[in-house]
Amino acid sequence: MATNDFETRHAAGDGSGTLADEIILTTDRDAIVTEAPKERFRLGFFSTACLLINRMIGTGIFNSPGTVIRGTNSTGGAMLLWFAGTLYGLAGIHVYIEYGLNVPRYVIDGIEQAVPRSGADLHYLQYVYRWWYYKKDTVLLSGCLFGISFICIGNMASNCIAFAVRVLAAADVGQGTLNNNGLVRGIALAAAAFACIIHSVSRRGGIWLSNFLACVKVGILLLIIVAAIRVGVLGKGVIQGNFQTAFTAVTDTKKLKATGAHDLARVDGGARGYAKAFLSIIFAFSGFDQANYVLGEISRPRKTYPRAAFFAVGLVSVLYIVINVCYMAVVTAFEQQHGLANSPSPELVALLFFKHAFPSDTNSPDRAFNALLALSSFGNVIVMTYTAARMKQEIAKQGFLPFPQFLGRNFDVSLGRLVVYLRTKGLHLRFITPENHREPTPVGALLLHLLSCIILIFATFGMEALDAYDLLSGLIAYLTTAWFGTFLALGILILRVFGPPQTENSGPGQPEKTWKEMTKGSGINSYLSVACALLYLVLNLFPVIVSWIQSAVTLDASATLAWWLVPGISWIVLGFSFAWWVGFLVLANYRSKKQQKEFVYEIRPEFDWAEPGRHGDGEGRGDDGKVLAHETVVLAWVGGEMGMFAESEGWEEGRRERRLRGKRLKHRQGTVVSVEESRAPGRTDFDEFDLGEEYGGDERQESGMWRA
Repeated sequence: MATNDFETRHAAGDGSGTLADEIILTTDRDAIVTEAPKERFRLGFFSTACLLINRMIGTGIFNSPGTVIRGTNSTGGAMLLWFAGTLYGLAGIHVYIEYGLNVPRYVIDGIEQAVPRSGADLHYLQYVYRWWYYKKDTVLLSGCLFGISFICIGNMASNCIAFAVRVLAAADVGQGTLNNNGLVRGIALAAAAFACIIHSVSRRGGIWLSNFLACVKVGILLLIIVAAIRVGVLGKGVIQGNFQTAFTAVTDTKKLKATGAHDLARVDGGARGYAKAFLSIIFAFSGFDQANYVLGEISRPRKTYPRAAFFAVGLVSVLYIVINVCYMAVVTAFEQQHGLANSPSPELVALLFFKHAFPSDTNSPDRAFNALLALSSFGNVIVMTYTAARMKQEIAKQGFLPFPQFLGRNFDVSLGRLVVYLRTKGLHLRFITPENHREPTPVGALLLHLLSCIILIFATFGMEALDAYDLLSGLIAYLTTAWFGTFLALGILILRVFGPPQTENSGPGQPEKTWKEMTKGSGINSYLSVACALLYLVLNLFPVIVSWIQSAVTLDASATLAWWLVPGISWIVLGFSFAWWVGFLVLANYRSKKQQKEFVYEIRPEFDWAEPGRHGDGEGRGDDGKVLAHETVVLAWVGGEMGMFAESEGWEEGRRERRLRGKRLKHRQGTVVSVEESRAPGRTDFDEFDLGEEYGGDERQESGMWRA
């Protein structure tokens, strides 16, 4: 596939090529070639909004309220934290929109511009934190820390376990079966595998399922609101009692401690209790960054993405506040902390809500609501599988993972391919249009995602399902959201104060731009940017730091996780990620000295207009800028003289010469522009070139197949 793109590598006529040509012949075998979805298969406003809604509304809004009120030990403190969570979500989405519309940066036709692409935090961190690397702009420490950490814990093992528990509860199998760790883990594994299979065989089918489940989740929250109104009309609410003593301790921990009550393990109220409570809120709001994971697959991203993002996050924020008021209106604060009388463990506040809102002598309401919770959890599994696999595909392209070609490429194992094959055998499935399900998918990355999920599901095998959920969701909230979110927020402030890294080849005589000038075209207000970054920084730092403070109340170790477990494991994962990066440096040094091999890393992007032909100007130009249409990433170890030459000026000159000799470009709905990206997002090494003159191809230029 790659060799067709570079069929003119050798000097014409004599069959011999330069040393640079030999390197390309070697490295093209290791090329990772990916192509963006066709325009009609890209995510529109509705699908993008549903992606965010489906990811944000998961198990958090049903599991977190109990954790929050136990951590704050007051209804007023709990509601304040939920308001802080709303600010966190809105500030966070502004930070991600600012990055998404302005990073990475390229020089195309001599004009510096940003091109939205998938990869989110990976590219944003590498754009800001550029020091400590294998070679300049190659295998950066910041990218490796995030990449390895995300591979380790960036999956939905926690929601798979929650799904399993809710399925069993809906089936009314009894407490003994619910405590069967083997059965719970088996169902969780089946959910994870099913999600990976769906996204492997039909990208579009997975998106349709995600959209449907997002609508179901909004319906569940609206059902809770309607039920609370019904309780209020019947005069059975308890909201007045809950808020009359809003900042009075719900549970007197001193009295409980004196009596040695077991319930003490469920209540905190100190600084660490607030930190743990806010971590659970962060988990409930987490997911607003998911669109950035697949930004390269969104139609007209500069318009669609910010509109869909603010709509989705705003809607979810309003629903979360209203839902917590509904909980307070129906369920007493003491029940939210401890469950119903004689309950062996705290129950979900949402489940207690339904027991009070729909009292029944049977457990039918409980079973029905558990079924809805199972759907909600499964929706999270579906959407995270779609987005996380794309993120892991981007991580594989950085070159520090084994088997990068397998993990970074797309493969056609689609349902559409099977339908076409069956048609050749005389079997026609009329209800499936193969063209709608014939897109290549990141099968290798999906398998990696499934493997990491399996490891975490069985690593927590000795824990009760509730503890396993708390641990795994806490790791996601602490590390991938709060810890790296801290550095993303700090990165915005760094760009504002010290300016962005210089974009190479931005044109002769062009002055360096400030970050304010770079972001002006994307509609980012400087003052709002700084305010959101500061707020996002503080709200992320709070749980990151305070989680290390041991609670003043000695908790019952048999009833809860050790206080240090979530931050401790998170830092162990960070240490492992750092060790991975050091290991790559050691391996590279060994191969350089002992095997005379050097690591070659090159990116060849191609761009198209986001809105081809919208204005009918004859050149296919639109008013939403460029998008990434096609990308070739070369990762290879080349040896001997070739390896040394790859680091010399001759390599750069040979690369330019090959481009001038011509590269066959793919025709995608109009004009395609091909330039070369720098070895990390944000720093470019482009050269203007003219394909038409080399090929005598005026006709080809006019037809749109070549870009002069």
